[in-house]
Amino acid sequence: MNEFDYIDKYFKPLTNEFAGNLKNDAAIFNQNSSLDLIISTDTLAEGVHFFGDEDPVDIAKKSLRVNLSDMAAMGAKPIFYNLSLSIPKDKAQQFIPKFAKGLQDDQKIFDIKLIGGDLTSSIKHINITITIFGNTSRGKSIPRDGAQIGDWLYVSGILGLSKIGLDNINSSLREFKEAKNKYLLPIPRIELGVSLKNIANSMIDISDGLIQDSTHLARNSKLSVELNLSKIPVPNLNKIDKKQILNSALYGGDDYELLFSCDPVHEKFLKKLSSKINLKLTKIGVFKELKKDFLYFKNNLTKPKESYLHF
Repeated sequence: MNEFDYIDKYFKPLTNEFAGNLKNDAAIFNQNSSLDLIISTDTLAEGVHFFGDEDPVDIAKKSLRVNLSDMAAMGAKPIFYNLSLSIPKDKAQQFIPKFAKGLQDDQKIFDIKLIGGDLTSSIKHINITITIFGNTSRGKSIPRDGAQIGDWLYVSGILGLSKIGLDNINSSLREFKEAKNKYLLPIPRIELGVSLKNIANSMIDISDGLIQDSTHLARNSKLSVELNLSKIPVPNLNKIDKKQILNSALYGGDDYELLFSCDPVHEKFLKKLSSKINLKLTKIGVFKELKKDFLYFKNNLTKPKESYLHF
């Protein structure tokens, strides 16, 4: 099969009317003037973001979900996406049908459609780039630079599971099953993100670790954030010591939970929201006037280490 055969058989069925049956050079979308169009792009590279020997269904789902998480971090409702896939010729026939199946499964779950993209051969590795589109009411997207002095810092879910899952990806122990699933199939917190559009002053999804992403919020808001290490929500795993678990939560990344700031007056709303969507929301810090460092630990002289950087 050539690239056009793959597109016709596996990717056209994933599209909607805006894609024009993938016959044009670009998709056409009639944007409502009362909405803001939110756009984000992420690339997943074999050997960096995934090993390459995972089930292509899971690779597809993770590729889409990390982009959906970017929409959640903006408080946006996802609507469609573009896909660019570069793959070695000898892998295409086995990889693409399963990859498309993974996209199809998650399109149904998250109510989103493919509207275009590109399929090319590569020399050695698989590279997946998705550009995702969502919308918010005009002026209601949530930025990274809006934290205010006195805002509380909240995080969703449990932190550190993804790093623990990655570190134990080849383990057969049942205790690591949840962690491995978290690494392979992150859960984008779209409902939470949309629900926070009227109360969150700043927000980011945790892709590079709690320390680094908290620092992003503080730096962009020109404030300092004080983290309370005793409040960080971490998993209870008997096979790993507590220090390693905490370090996984602080520096591991790939959790794709939402980290957001808001005025303390919204505490009651957040408790109700947590119960409504069945998702733990934990207050882990507070924003203060800018000091020497953007981030520091409460009642702890230890300085944070740097999280993962691509370069």
